[in-house]
This record gives sequence, C-alpha cells and structure tokens, in this order.
Amino acid sequence: MGADVSVRNSSQAAQRAADALLRSLGGASVLLRLPSSPCITDGDQLGLGTGSYADLVLGPAVFRRSRAAMHESTEGGWELLLSASAVEAQVSTSQLDSAEVLFAQAVSLIVGTKTFLIEAISASEVFGRVYLYRLLLREALPKAQ
Repeated sequence: MGADVSVRNSSQAAQRAADALLRSLGGASVLLRLPSSPCITDGDQLGLGTGSYADLVLGPAVFRRSRAAMHESTEGGWELLLSASAVEAQVSTSQLDSAEVLFAQAVSLIVGTKTFLIEAISASEVFGRVYLYRLLLREALPKAQ
C-alpha cells in the first residue's frame, strides 16, 4: 500500500484562478457600504443626525440573476460572485477578525446605480482556504419621497 503523496498546501493558486475567471467573465467592481463612525452626539443617538458611510470597493465580481420569479408578485433574486482575495484585503485594511464580521457590518451593497441587501453568504474553499464568496442579494426598496 502506498502513502498519500498528494499536495495539500494552502497556496493561493485557487484564489488566483478564481480572480482570473471573475475578470474574464466581466470582472466588475461593487461597493460594500459600511457605517463609518459610531454615534457621537446626543442628536445622533436619538436618530436625528445624518449617518455617514464608507464605501469599500470590492472586485473582481460577477453579478447575475440567481433565480427566475416563480409568481407574478414575487421578484427573482440576484447573485454576486466575489473574489476572496479582495475581501481578505479589505478585512486586513479594516483590521477586522474575518470576512463574516465585514459582511455582518455591511448596510448594503451597491452595484452600478442600484442598492441591494445581503440575504445570505456562502464561501467556497479548497484545502481550508476560501477562494470565492457567493452572496445572495435582493434589491433594496426605493426611498420614500
């Protein structure tokens, strides 16, 4: 009987391959909107202040419709395939613990001129290293005027 001699290191090959694939499929950039600062005045704490946000650029990404609408009254969802290397860079820059913390802090995600809310997140990995994030999105309601 032979020993298992397969390579099991956590190289960045899968991340580089995913980045190349996302770029070849359009490779757009999206904005992840995060609150920029905590409440610091009494008005802010009462909800009277205007919120400020920071937009983090993430890419390459591929945006597509995820499922067809099953009923006339329901709207189909959207899917975003996102580079794990871009997410890791923003996690490191923001000094956060993980990508899950980054996505949990997100207020919305902006693709082009439309705003979306994150419904679910899954990560694809090989040898314990994430190379791609898949986000299920729904379009945010327009603001009342």
